[in-house]
Amino acid sequence: MKRLVIYLTILSMLCGAAQSVYAVGDKVFKTKYTTIYYSAERDLSDFVWRIGGSRFELLADSEIASNRIDRIVERVEAILDMYPKNFMVKMHLKRGELEQNSVAFYGRRSKSIQVNVDRVTDGVMAHEVAHAVINQYFASPPPSKIQEILTQYVDKYLWSDY
Repeated sequence: MKRLVIYLTILSMLCGAAQSVYAVGDKVFKTKYTTIYYSAERDLSDFVWRIGGSRFELLADSEIASNRIDRIVERVEAILDMYPKNFMVKMHLKRGELEQNSVAFYGRRSKSIQVNVDRVTDGVMAHEVAHAVINQYFASPPPSKIQEILTQYVDKYLWSDY
């Protein structure tokens, strides 16, 4: 009986932790390759502006926003020549400092990218998407140093042929 109580307590704590990871935003924006969680329309608008370079009305131009995001994902896959089957990544848009005091980071366990909306760029997004692509492409992901080499390769060649 004691073991059952301990087991249920641990299980409820794990479930609570998992919910907190995915309850970052109360709104969702889906693209071909991403599910983006955000709190305010301004967060999504600023994110798309920072990775795409121009502002527009999201409600009227949601397809343009979706294409901008997916274009970066497709570019990363092409640079790495890695096309994971059924690739999908969750992105959580936040304002202010992130847990790891960075602009963005990819969490292997959660298979999601945390993004600081105030500081993100297309290069930062591509770098983190590269981590997601690498981790989903390989059955056993390469060591972090190897991943960093590959993501820096993406950084260098993101828009080199444009």
